[in-house]
Amino acid sequence: DEVGAYLWVDMAHFAGLVAAGLHPNPVEYADVVSSTVHKTLGGPRSGFILTSSEELNKKINSAVFPGQQGGPLMHVIAGKAVAFK
Repeated sequence: DEVGAYLWVDMAHFAGLVAAGLHPNPVEYADVVSSTVHKTLGGPRSGFILTSSEELNKKINSAVFPGQQGGPLMHVIAGKAVAFK
């Protein structure tokens, strides 16, 4: 907090352990958490970004769409829904 830095956790390799309750959940501590869905969660090749900060949400959302990501793919959204169930 002294330098204005954010804690961003990339949990792509251990997200499945977090979901199973076998590893501490970084969402409680980090400003931003990101992960893939396909590595340890068993979903489609995709990812997600989580934050509880409205300020960071606006910055990330405007940087990702439409700049880095196109329109939503319905089959990927459906696959994520199954993986997150």
